[in-house]
Amino acid sequence: MPSIETTIHYCFAAGVVAMVAMCVVLGIQVLTLGTQENQARNKERVRRATAPDTSSHEAYYVGFFHPYPNSGGGGERVLWTMIKAIQERYPFVVSVIYSGDNVDRDTLVANARARFGVDIRAETVFVVEVTRRWWVEHKFRRLTLLMQSVGSVWLACQAVHRFCPDVFVDTVGFAFTYPLLRLLTARIPVVSYTHYPTISSDMRRAVSSREAGVNNDAVVARSAMMTALKSAYYAGFGHLYAVAGSFASTVMTNSTWTHNHIVRLFGNPAMTRVVYPPCDTAALLALPVSSQRLPFVVSLAQFRPEKNHMLQIEAFAQLLAAHPELAAPSSEEDALQLSAEALLQLAEEAHSASGTNRGRLPAYPILIMLGGARNIEDEARAEELRQAAQRLGIARQVRVVVNAPWPQVVRWLRHAKVGLHTMRDEHFGISVVEMMAAGLLTVAHDSAGPKLDIVVPAIRCTTGADDGNSRGGSAMPSAAQAEAFLAMRGDKDKDKEEAPSFPVGMLATTADEFARQLAAALAVDGVVATAICQAARDAVAAKFSEQAFFTAFYKRFGPVVRWLDIQRTDE
Repeated sequence: MPSIETTIHYCFAAGVVAMVAMCVVLGIQVLTLGTQENQARNKERVRRATAPDTSSHEAYYVGFFHPYPNSGGGGERVLWTMIKAIQERYPFVVSVIYSGDNVDRDTLVANARARFGVDIRAETVFVVEVTRRWWVEHKFRRLTLLMQSVGSVWLACQAVHRFCPDVFVDTVGFAFTYPLLRLLTARIPVVSYTHYPTISSDMRRAVSSREAGVNNDAVVARSAMMTALKSAYYAGFGHLYAVAGSFASTVMTNSTWTHNHIVRLFGNPAMTRVVYPPCDTAALLALPVSSQRLPFVVSLAQFRPEKNHMLQIEAFAQLLAAHPELAAPSSEEDALQLSAEALLQLAEEAHSASGTNRGRLPAYPILIMLGGARNIEDEARAEELRQAAQRLGIARQVRVVVNAPWPQVVRWLRHAKVGLHTMRDEHFGISVVEMMAAGLLTVAHDSAGPKLDIVVPAIRCTTGADDGNSRGGSAMPSAAQAEAFLAMRGDKDKDKEEAPSFPVGMLATTADEFARQLAAALAVDGVVATAICQAARDAVAAKFSEQAFFTAFYKRFGPVVRWLDIQRTDE
């Protein structure tokens, strides 16, 4: 039993610790937010630059932490569609974007319209620039996850110092910023839309099994000691990430795969829901499903390392090696020299009523790699793909197109027959949805989002024993099955839910499997191709439309707005 004196000493020590902790918190608040006068000036600056509808409701300011708003990826489509949803339901809300792109508001809004077809009213958007974004994008030689997470906190400190919002929305997955916001004030709800967990059990498993890859350097994979150290580092980081994520008020995830990982990490299943990313598929669903499509294989993904574009080059090279009849003949040298833009123009002329250049269109497959480049590193990766195609002797049938505007992407999707996606553990895969909606026979990676949410049910490769082929093939449905599906689908007296399950696309894992699936997709025609495309379009329209995103988003964001209303009423 401790004496009274000892108890007093313990209480005094505890009081000192509490006071130090309070001073630290107050210091963080002062350093991050600045003075009240600073925030008042910031708010006045935003108020003067925007014009929300405050006729029936006072203005609220929602801060979107998204350092790459000018990029052209799926994450940026989510950001801009989220802002559009807010503008339609909550016209009194000003969307404040924390950007590191150094691009003005009008240009961002114009680019969102050009790239994604998302119309945004600029008068309720404000851009706050943050600097030193390199801290969250630089690939450090070691401890990259930790250093980038520290960098995200630094960016968030800048962001709220320059403008403190009523709601903080993280749309890139920087969970370490959440405790910062809650330390500053419990009055700011944190809304998270997570595309991909910063660390996952799959990453930890790859390290422990010593697999070299994007997140595991070959030097580490070869060393037992470094593997043990990295495994311990990942375990510790995972615990920190879980604690940080628990500070979010509500969490939206973009797929079943991401949802499962986030619930295991953050431990808040009641506040975590899958909200599929918005796919503006209306225009794509209107494209014709035609047998006149050209043997173009279109890939649609940002030129980031995890997208694994090199696997596409390898698979396409294997396709041409296994099927010499698909290789371009040297006699067509003129067509082989055509740029991507010239090929697209020829395709459109050939499909027009007055087309005169049908004979110049290539009858062999061409890989069209479309993607956005965020920076000079992405540009360099695109150039590496061109050089790889040259080394493998397939450059004549490969085109790499960087930062194509959305209307041009739609034109490619209109004429191509096959879509290609090769990222392992793609959290969702908006580009896969877009290719399916456009009527392409889509071949995606057999993992994560495409496997669990999008390409369901799927066609997979068979083994040689399954089909009598030493290399194996593709388990393509029969014409009879396709006819039965289309008949049931077209019967207006039948409930569409009673229609027989039919594959919506194809899945593969290795370069060899991708090559075989591409060969099958290029060869299939007639009723089977039509049935696959129609089944894919039905699935896309039901699950991944922009309206479906609006509905799910409002269910998660509406309570946040009501909570703000209650807080204002209490004041």
